[in-house]
Amino acid sequence: MTTNAPITSSDQAHQLYHTFYDPESTVKATLLIVHGMADHSGRYQRFAQFLADNGIAVATYDQLGHGRTIKSREELGFFALQHPVQSLLKDVIIMADRLKSRHPNVPHFVFGHSMGSFIVRTVMKHHAQDFAGAILMGSADSSLISKVMLPLNSVLAKAAPKKPNLLFADVMNELLNRKLGRKITTSKFAWLSENPKNIKNYEADPLTGFAFTNNGFLTLFALMQAGLNKNWAATIRKDFPMLFVSGENDPVGNMGRDINRVVKRLQKQGFSHIDKRLFPNMRHEPLHEQHFEVVYHDILKWLMMIINEK
Repeated sequence: MTTNAPITSSDQAHQLYHTFYDPESTVKATLLIVHGMADHSGRYQRFAQFLADNGIAVATYDQLGHGRTIKSREELGFFALQHPVQSLLKDVIIMADRLKSRHPNVPHFVFGHSMGSFIVRTVMKHHAQDFAGAILMGSADSSLISKVMLPLNSVLAKAAPKKPNLLFADVMNELLNRKLGRKITTSKFAWLSENPKNIKNYEADPLTGFAFTNNGFLTLFALMQAGLNKNWAATIRKDFPMLFVSGENDPVGNMGRDINRVVKRLQKQGFSHIDKRLFPNMRHEPLHEQHFEVVYHDILKWLMMIINEK
């Protein structure tokens, strides 16, 4: 594991905290991990090291407004005043290029979780040719929520961009928890995981679970509109490999229904290399559930399948 000096991000105003996980043996491929909302790269260390131990060179980084990329806690959940979506998309390419420069002659993959999956899906519209495949975890399908909330949040983000929107955060958690029905626990983050230890760690981590600012929510809803619309993959080549990973009880993916819907739609649109894994008794964060090893090995198996096809 190598943590380097922060890489300058796309808007030149921030630097991206990042970590490289290099295999001790021959490098078979690379994987860039793009984390989710109110998340950070440190939570992917165990998964990244597992992949590195199996020949996959991995890079993780804290996005703008997250983790150790922030300069102060006031920056949590805030992206950029100008072109925040574009900044996030460009940062994926900046990090991907840095990882490729370390291991130039192998297949390159990208992994996005939750909000990170929306980012990756949007990046793929113009940069799928730069990758051998994409893994999309905790993703969703098109929704009216972003269409309804985007105009309202545009006003709030203009008036007070750096103000945390506690109301939106509480409503989001409440709506997601309601989908659990009788499975709900006392935690407002119950929707994240069936694993109580994971929820406890998430609640205790000062760099997770924070409320997005008005600017952050505006960016999130814009990403949802860009990455979740029914024609988001129209410019991607039809043989591009994609793996959708989700818990069967993930409220973000509408308890698996959204994943089934988006996969079926892509196949109808002519995509020939779309795979999915829906894990029973898991919610939004399969990498942190009690039986995470099953998820790790399934993802590695898929990566090796695509690598061997090259």
